Amino acid sequence: MTARTPPTAPTATPASSDALRELYARQEAERKQVARALHNEIGQALSAIKMSAHLAGDEDDADQRRQDLADIVRIADETVARLRDLYADLRPPQIDTLGLAASLRGEAERWQARWGFVPRFDLAEPPPRAPASLELAAFRLVQDLLLPLAGLSVLEVRLAPARAGVAMLEVRHDGVQPDALTEALLRARADALGLSLTLSGTPDQTRLRVALPVLAED
Repeated sequence: MTARTPPTAPTATPASSDALRELYARQEAERKQVARALHNEIGQALSAIKMSAHLAGDEDDADQRRQDLADIVRIADETVARLRDLYADLRPPQIDTLGLAASLRGEAERWQARWGFVPRFDLAEPPPRAPASLELAAFRLVQDLLLPLAGLSVLEVRLAPARAGVAMLEVRHDGVQPDALTEALLRARADALGLSLTLSGTPDQTRLRVALPVLAED
């Protein structure tokens, strides 16, 4: 009886290897940015709050003491806002409880600050829900698509109602199409979780479509 040769594991293609290296590099860059912000910005803010508190405690002038206390409140508010921004970089805060649609809406403020316009949303109500790992992957796909873009004037995000157990997430923008490395990164992330991803468009318009298996149909 002839012995059967065991199947060999699939080898990574150069494109997928480059995409994984790029993914790891981006993750390390994000961690470095967060670490620097925590050490510099947040650390300095907490030191300023502590110093202002000491000044307020030793201040005899009522008007100056009120000003010192107002400075503490202002610095604390700015610090909380920065912490929320850092938290959103690490993980969208709504993803675990409210899901993909809420996380995309939450990201809109950051997009608006970056490009100066309000993105257009067309999200099913109630929004379809997919397993948490797939919703997070879909959110990261949108981030990966938009991260390299220097400027946009149109950004549309649509999450359609579920049909036959699948909800379609679609993103359209008027920027350039993803380069080869970004496209490989998008496909590698989608393939890792078995998501169906389609990229199409023209030189001045890009469309990303992701099919999400839902937990239950509407």
